Amino acid sequence: MRGKRERIFVFARTGIGDIVYTIPALRALRERFPDAHIIIEAGERGHSLLRYCPYVDEVWVRVRPRGLRGKLLSIWNLYKGRFDRAVILDRSDEKTLHTFLARIPERYGVRKKLFGKLLTASVEWNPDAHDMNDHFRKVVELLGCDTSDWRLELFPDPKAYQSLPEKLAQVGWLGERPLVGINPGASSPERQWLPERYAQVADTLQQEGVRIVLLGGAGDLALTEGILKTMRTKPLVLTGKLTLDELIVAISGLDALISGDTGPAHLAAAVGTPVVGLYGATSARRYGPIGDKHIIIDKSSRCELGHECMASITTAEVLNGVHALISSLQPHASHFRNSL
Repeated sequence: MRGKRERIFVFARTGIGDIVYTIPALRALRERFPDAHIIIEAGERGHSLLRYCPYVDEVWVRVRPRGLRGKLLSIWNLYKGRFDRAVILDRSDEKTLHTFLARIPERYGVRKKLFGKLLTASVEWNPDAHDMNDHFRKVVELLGCDTSDWRLELFPDPKAYQSLPEKLAQVGWLGERPLVGINPGASSPERQWLPERYAQVADTLQQEGVRIVLLGGAGDLALTEGILKTMRTKPLVLTGKLTLDELIVAISGLDALISGDTGPAHLAAAVGTPVVGLYGATSARRYGPIGDKHIIIDKSSRCELGHECMASITTAEVLNGVHALISSLQPHASHFRNSL
């Protein structure tokens, strides 16, 4: 080792869903190396999920390098860190190259064609595996980690448990159940379901006595407006009003979440909330939430164009999924529920 205390650097991906599946890997690393100084670098979108994570000592926020100078700076920062090991939870050849040029002695990751030989030990990328969960697990196993405990967990800011109920009260929630969330956004337009169909599902459920809450970030406001314009009933609207920590707590208190391929579906999996997952542009087998309680509608193998695949998902299929989940409701652990 280069110093008295072993130093481990972890490269994480950018998205919220990526970090959800990174946390079990960090837990396994901490159990394997209890005295190591573990630093993780994560993207701007997902790094805040790690602020209260007990398995790391430092969190670096990755800003996309600009040109050659930016990449050289990233390599220099790695070199100055004097790390003993690099754990690359990504398929990026560039990150593999950077750890090699930074002279980190041991490098572990997923092998690709270009720089795979630069890894000390590697696993082969499997196109049929879950892109995050399965690959991350195999990578940390290379370091001798015990992955038998691979549960998902999150560490939201405790203040969110006090602030969320206030925001729910402000939008008119009076404690009605069942409470079902709709997260209409996605990282790309072809992964989004049609706003008018979300509206039809929300209206039908509310007429049946289910309370609907619309979620999402500020970037989803236009989608939410499109849903509201065609709705006949009035849902609760929290789009753009929640911090990421409050979103986690909100999802933990839902009876079900309707979502496409996007981060909140994985947040739900981590807090035990069942998901009706809508997949067409991407494969649920590779990118869907982990767990056996979810109902996944996957049309990705039936057509080639993402938006057409999503359009092939019917309102009846989504309603059937929600009905199946709420008909067998069992209380799940939630500070959000207990606080109200």
